[in-house]
Amino acid sequence: MKHILVIDDNQAAADGIVRLLKALKWSASAQYGGKQALEYLKDNHVDFAFIDIGMPDMDGHATVVAIRAAGHEFPAIALTGYGQQEDIDKALAAGFTAHLTKPVGVEEIRASLEKHL
Repeated sequence: MKHILVIDDNQAAADGIVRLLKALKWSASAQYGGKQALEYLKDNHVDFAFIDIGMPDMDGHATVVAIRAAGHEFPAIALTGYGQQEDIDKALAAGFTAHLTKPVGVEEIRASLEKHL
């Protein structure tokens, strides 16, 4: 089964997405910051990630750059409240596969998984 990682400093939001993913029959877990997620990736296999942009310890752009620099090529979707075209362009330039603007619904999450997995 493919494993999805949710990276968001808002623990309630991350845990809610994990519960949703599990209800959709995916394996999922959450990490609550970029640095924590990078540590997690050292010892755990991930097939897909949803990553918040506005995190205090390490923002989503720096997180995806570090994930790519560590050799991880799984699809990474920016899941953020920043939704202007310049935000989308910046996310894609940083190494994200795609961009979703919060609030995001079940169908958008499902469509992202189906498209990228």
